[in-house]
Amino acid sequence: MNRLLQFLFKYRTLLVFIFLEGICFWVIVRSNSYHNAKYFTTSNQVAGAVLNRSSEVKDYFSLAEKNDLLAQENARLRQLVLDMDVPDSVIMTVVDTSMVATGLSARVIDNSVFLRNNYLTINKGRTDGVTEKMGVLGPDGVVGQVKYVSDHYATIVSLLHSRSLVSSKHAKSGGLCTVMWRGEDPLYADIEYFPRHIHLSIGDSIKTSGYNSIFPEGELVGVVSEVHLDDAGTFYEAQLKLSTDFYRLKHVYLMSLPDKLEIDSLTFVTNQEDGQI
Repeated sequence: MNRLLQFLFKYRTLLVFIFLEGICFWVIVRSNSYHNAKYFTTSNQVAGAVLNRSSEVKDYFSLAEKNDLLAQENARLRQLVLDMDVPDSVIMTVVDTSMVATGLSARVIDNSVFLRNNYLTINKGRTDGVTEKMGVLGPDGVVGQVKYVSDHYATIVSLLHSRSLVSSKHAKSGGLCTVMWRGEDPLYADIEYFPRHIHLSIGDSIKTSGYNSIFPEGELVGVVSEVHLDDAGTFYEAQLKLSTDFYRLKHVYLMSLPDKLEIDSLTFVTNQEDGQI
């Protein structure tokens, strides 16, 4: 104990200097948007390299489980092909490519689930074509949205985040709603603003509406698990089981709509004129 006190006394000037430098650094990062972005980009890149190495070690010891999951996904895709009703003579049709989403795959190297605001880190970054606000999907449905990007890594705001809102629709009727997570069970989320005049049942699918520039239309968000309707209420009180199992999420797909920049710019101008931003 005496040695510790002697050490602190001997280097008290240096320790106070380091402490004050830390406070100054924190104030600069918090109050300046440029330095804030630089800090997150740099720290994201360093942390990404460490997490990537750790993920590679974990992946080596879970090859058997991954092979099983891959086999299940291959079986599902094969069944989809078999279920397709394709006529003998295929008629060529013109597709509007301006609304077709393009994407790339990435591996999840870090993933939080039990916090109120959860994030993922992936092993793809700016050099791979990843940009901020790209939509992120998993093999089974919606995952989140890209927040920060460094050269080789990116951080994703998970659907399991208190501020995540997914513009969605009822698969059967097309009725619009919003899906949000309230920080409780990582397997379930709430369905908000679904109008009472449209029938909603347990087991119904909820998919992305396509009414934003993040996700293409028709991506699965989850399946309705609970439905309540108050006599005086305007909307249903409903819950859905998320299609994505965040506990086991290992690979994701990043989506980008070709007209995303134009759509975002138009939305920004409209909201600015209405005083919403």
